[in-house]
Amino acid sequence: MVRPLLLALSLVLPGLAGCSSIGPTTLGRDRLDYAAALAEASKRETLLNIIKLRYADAVSLITISQLVAGYTLEGSVNINSNFFTDTFDLSDDLSFGVGGTFADRPTATYAPIRGDDFARLMLTPIPPSELFAMLATRASTALILGLGVESINGLRNWAADARGVTRVEPGFVEVLQLLEALRNDGILGFGFEAGNQQRTAFLLLEQPDDRPRDPRAARLLELLDLDPTLSRFPIHFGFGSGEPGEIRMYTRSLFQILSNLASQIDVPEADVAGGRTYPTERSPAELSPLPNLSVQSRRVLEPSDAFVAVQYRGTWYWIDDRNYRAKSVFSALLLLLNLVDKSGAGQVPVITIPTG
Repeated sequence: MVRPLLLALSLVLPGLAGCSSIGPTTLGRDRLDYAAALAEASKRETLLNIIKLRYADAVSLITISQLVAGYTLEGSVNINSNFFTDTFDLSDDLSFGVGGTFADRPTATYAPIRGDDFARLMLTPIPPSELFAMLATRASTALILGLGVESINGLRNWAADARGVTRVEPGFVEVLQLLEALRNDGILGFGFEAGNQQRTAFLLLEQPDDRPRDPRAARLLELLDLDPTLSRFPIHFGFGSGEPGEIRMYTRSLFQILSNLASQIDVPEADVAGGRTYPTERSPAELSPLPNLSVQSRRVLEPSDAFVAVQYRGTWYWIDDRNYRAKSVFSALLLLLNLVDKSGAGQVPVITIPTG
């Protein structure tokens, strides 16, 4: 009868000894799971804020300042026997039981973004150097500048809100197309210089000595009213046309970017008829190269094939996972959001996963 007892102990004790090492086995999984959950929450919050702006509702920003993963693994062994009989022989009466519980109780700390942090994040225009830093990584010119720029040397971008529509100037679209083509062909590049409080971006153009300048580069200089004898142009924040040796770029804040995208949402006609929001401005033909965010809506049934979906006042709004262009626009928006989110170290999520 001793053999069953030893068998039970040999099965249970190693499991109990391994309880202290459950953390390392979950570290790789939890790191990815928490990162995916944070990314999904950010997507839903961003889409919800776009919808709120369309309905003249106040945007809200919540950050997760800390995540603490907590695990509890408990095991128990119950052994019952009358080991000795009246004659001091080993008893045949032996029973044992094994039990255990596992609990995963993460703790999240939420903090609203308000005051100065909110103003810096939502209301401050994005520095031109940050936008061109993204272009230097070969991000789409049409997406980044189409979202983040109001005008380049006086050439206006498209904008829309409840007050109406500002049509894009053809020269603005052509400038973005030329920047993309020249960069991809290695004729155009970007430089950066750090100053006292900010860095300055420079547009660099190849200027060959033994042959004429690329006609596309010449056209770009013509559109921006730049000096054709120069090949290095600082990019400054400003409105209107600058000097022949500089580029003035009037950038948008995140609030402006979200408001422009909100105008493209497909809202229910009943909401427009009821005065809850304004009619959707259909994208004109000249907008085809610029960011166009296609957000669908319906009253009932959560969409089953959505890249991101959120419910607002009984209506589901979503971006179809099969709409690659809309997904690209939304992902570029999230990149800009992360780029300008400098609200302080206290806002950076700290994920604590026990490993021992």
